[in-house]
Amino acid sequence: MMSQLQTAARKGVRLSFHGIRYWPYWGAMLLIVSMLYKLNWLDGQLNVGGMNHWKWEVNLGAMVLATFWTVWLGRRTRAVVLAVLDLLLSVSTFADLVYFRYFKDFISVPVLMQAGQVGELTDSIHTLIHPGDWILFADLPIAAALAVWSCWYHGRRQRNRDAYPTYRRATRASFLVRLALGAALLVAGIYMIAVPVNQQKNGWATGLFVGNWWNIPIYNVTGLFGFHGYDTYRYAKEHWFGGGPSGQQIQEASNWFDERAKLQKQAETEPMFGAYKGKNVLIIQAEAFQEFLLNQSWNGQEITPNLNKLIGQSLYFPNFYHMTSQGRTSDADFLTSCSMHPMPTGSVFIRFADHKFDCTPTILNGEGYDTTVHHAYDGSFWNRTNMYRDMEYNKFYTINDFTNDEPLGWSIGDKSFFRQTVDQLKERGKSPFYAMAITISSHHPFDLPPSVTQFDSGDFKGTTFGNYLEAAHYVDAAVGELVQELKDAGLWDDTILMFYGDHDNSLYDMSTYEKFYGHPLTAQQQDAIVRKVPYFIHFPNDEHAGVNDKAVGQIDTAPTVLQLLGVPVGDNKMMGVSMVSDAQAPVVFRNGGYTDNSVYYVPSNDGLVQNGSCYAMPSGEKTDISACTAGAEAAKKELEISDLVVEHDLVPKL
Repeated sequence: MMSQLQTAARKGVRLSFHGIRYWPYWGAMLLIVSMLYKLNWLDGQLNVGGMNHWKWEVNLGAMVLATFWTVWLGRRTRAVVLAVLDLLLSVSTFADLVYFRYFKDFISVPVLMQAGQVGELTDSIHTLIHPGDWILFADLPIAAALAVWSCWYHGRRQRNRDAYPTYRRATRASFLVRLALGAALLVAGIYMIAVPVNQQKNGWATGLFVGNWWNIPIYNVTGLFGFHGYDTYRYAKEHWFGGGPSGQQIQEASNWFDERAKLQKQAETEPMFGAYKGKNVLIIQAEAFQEFLLNQSWNGQEITPNLNKLIGQSLYFPNFYHMTSQGRTSDADFLTSCSMHPMPTGSVFIRFADHKFDCTPTILNGEGYDTTVHHAYDGSFWNRTNMYRDMEYNKFYTINDFTNDEPLGWSIGDKSFFRQTVDQLKERGKSPFYAMAITISSHHPFDLPPSVTQFDSGDFKGTTFGNYLEAAHYVDAAVGELVQELKDAGLWDDTILMFYGDHDNSLYDMSTYEKFYGHPLTAQQQDAIVRKVPYFIHFPNDEHAGVNDKAVGQIDTAPTVLQLLGVPVGDNKMMGVSMVSDAQAPVVFRNGGYTDNSVYYVPSNDGLVQNGSCYAMPSGEKTDISACTAGAEAAKKELEISDLVVEHDLVPKL
């Protein structure tokens, strides 16, 4: 018996060794299994819908398509290629995960066009990497070792054929077999993707691939690699093979703007129209500054004492929302200045800087205003230099125009930035002026030194959220100094000051906010916390101070400026409605959600209106979806019209 066991053991060892020798043949299967595990793990991290049999099938099909062609390669080449594929797919998955943690979206082709900016985000990226992410690379040493072994083993056999009588060169017959096997795998991979995708397209996902949808529902149909394949196809179709919009689409866009013009024209008959004609306008776009910071104390200290005081002297909009997408800061700038929606993927500043838009600086140039934009950073970041040139700003002040007398964070501190911005306006000596000042000190990951923040975040000390509170306190102090600078320069009494946050802080752990507030948050409150940013208008002599509960967003800023200065929107193509007008329009978010102060709609991850959540306002209690259905369809149409106009440069035609 013992001798039989020993013989079996020796035979098992030989079989195992024999199996390793043929790693290139079964390596593709091992790679597929490994990647399916990673994609399942990734789906749990994203938490946007969960795995189902459709997603399993399309993921398997995508991996078969990624590997089928390796059967046509030689033994050693095939082994190396499988290891390289493992590396590339793992890195791609990891990149998508990190990107999703910051943007709540996936990397797309337009985003890759912005890859040159990644170096500027090194600190932010570091905080988005979690210890458990190593699982995405756990198999790489094995893949590399097996590739090296295969190359050594088969190379030795080829060099010493006489010592290996069983070694055979590839024959024509074996080549034909491998060719047939590869073709069969290609067909199988396409089948495993096409069938489940078509089943969903003809079912719950009807219309999902028409227009620029939110990427998460598309991912839930196609899986991660399927999404990237579709995104590449979509980009190629739009930029290389597209035939442009039809006459019917252009007419629909024209009709939509005609209807919106009726609301915009109402402002011309109201008392605020032209009430501040000839006054200066200074707009502060504050980096990642959110509404929940205001009028709050933490650890016994007010977070924003200067802003709290200033809001009491201003017209404050507590229901103001950011409407940005992947373009983040640049999206906020585009929404504010040009009153159009951003694209669902990439940044308009980068993708369509050469297209024509009706933006505030262009319009006010014709009204005798001196238009400037101030940002203490590289002018090429977000392609600002080119975009601002086409927006016809008279002057763009970049980091080259500032003295670095307060090195802080990404650039100079906001205190120095505001002081030098006021100096630049004084030096120009032109009146009236329209100026946009874009801050940077409160940029993720918000790690400013305690010596400048002068705020103790207590229980949050050492966390990114604690850093955020401390950075916000510094920005608040900078705003306090800005007000004094404007007064000292003699500009305060002749200037309309607008202040708003550009986007959320990329911190989405709701348990942190519940700890901050000291009580649980409803689903509607959780969504709104991420979307709400502060907005107020300070008028000369503290006029019109108070609270306006109207639901408004960044897209409404440009029409607001025009109404106050007595400039009709006229034929300019803008999608917003003045905030100080009695006319109202819903605030539409890039994912298809919206609010009009009577309801608040949150779309589902599958993109179906009937599966979304509808909340009655202001209570925030969940109500029947029928109350939001018509508004959701209108929001979808508004986004489609905006995408059509932006992508196809239709403003001149309209």
